[in-house]
Amino acid sequence: MIEKDAVVRALTPLIGEYETLTMERIAQAAGLSEAELLTVFPDKEAVFETWVTMATAHLSATMDPTEEVRRLRAIPVDQPLASRLLQAIGILGTYHERVRADLASFPRGGTPGTSWDGPIGSQAETKEAVARLLRPDSQHLCLPADDLAEIFLNVSQVCTRVRPLPAEPVVDFFLRGALRP
Repeated sequence: MIEKDAVVRALTPLIGEYETLTMERIAQAAGLSEAELLTVFPDKEAVFETWVTMATAHLSATMDPTEEVRRLRAIPVDQPLASRLLQAIGILGTYHERVRADLASFPRGGTPGTSWDGPIGSQAETKEAVARLLRPDSQHLCLPADDLAEIFLNVSQVCTRVRPLPAEPVVDFFLRGALRP
């Protein structure tokens, strides 16, 4: 029996050849005859549609921040703010490492070495979890906790990228600004 997954995996390195790609070439890459491939997929568009569906599902699962949001929500808010934010950066860093590793293992056509340093998926839930960490100190904050959470998520990305900055000076910068006293 022919597995659609195997055909789709074989298609991945050929994605860039879409215009000139034939069912015969897809079958060859999958180790099948064209006749065998046609028993599962009527044409190359059907193969590509299945590839897009599977890649989208994989990417969605990869980018799902549910576990990280749960961990952010578990940070005790009775700790000093700097401590809470350092823990948050650690959690966000774990998320980015997991996503980078998963994306690096996902076969792709024509883009070796691609890296990802983008925002955490489901930004609204993540932003709310970080805002929760800021709210106990609302009376000392210069902006609303929700606004600062968004700023923090953007600033904290420099700690979670491929070549990160240390978290402590970034948290200090976030809390005290760029000017020395």
